[in-house]
Amino acid sequence: MSLQDKVAIITGGSRGIGAGIAIELARLGAKIVLTYVSPPDKAASVVSTIKAGGSDAIALQADCMDPSSPQKIVSAAIKAFGEQIDIIVNNAGVGDELYLEDCTLEHFDKVFYTNVRFPMFLVKECLRYLPRGGRVVNVSSVCARQGWPMQTAYSASKACMESFAKTWAAELGHKYGITVNAVNPGPVATDMWNATPVDAVPGMQNYIDITPAAPRVGEVDDVAQVVAFLCEERSRWVTGSTVCANGGACFV
Repeated sequence: MSLQDKVAIITGGSRGIGAGIAIELARLGAKIVLTYVSPPDKAASVVSTIKAGGSDAIALQADCMDPSSPQKIVSAAIKAFGEQIDIIVNNAGVGDELYLEDCTLEHFDKVFYTNVRFPMFLVKECLRYLPRGGRVVNVSSVCARQGWPMQTAYSASKACMESFAKTWAAELGHKYGITVNAVNPGPVATDMWNATPVDAVPGMQNYIDITPAAPRVGEVDDVAQVVAFLCEERSRWVTGSTVCANGGACFV
């Protein structure tokens, strides 16, 4: 129970990688605040799983494009578990795939408001409640470092998450006593993966086939275990890093 009684906010925690992270941190003893947009039944299912395992959790609907959401999330966490937030996992994101010639201002705003502005201001809102030894983990992507068609806005937004990790580690380490890192999954077997456009599948399959650790799509637990380590005390000397959680598909 390495995270016993720690309070962890996991954004986008109702499904996919976020749900796996929420369940794993709860297994290690953390109290979970997970956010979701929709559907609420998936969030309720994750909360039920966590509570059945003996930890506590709440689910909170929050629109990442709404500038009031960070304050709303922090208020709910404080009300539920007291005035301390130990862990923030910035997992929520959108990955709408468009060729550059099809990109619009609306598309750009959706991706950057969700994937960049929202986590930035969530961490800012949490600062006053983060104890020394706190942890921030940003979920990036191999797309941040590799060129993928149809990923102009998404890849740039994930590169921002890695940049945040370095900047915040340098800026916040001494003052707040926290570590900040990123993880960069490749293809993972989630509903987002299942929605991959048909014309992108052949290239993705080749990418999977040459993944060094094994020629397969990643599993949610492959990523959740890496995130859990970065949330524990034993990761205290790791900060400002992007930790690979992609089977070697992207070397850092």
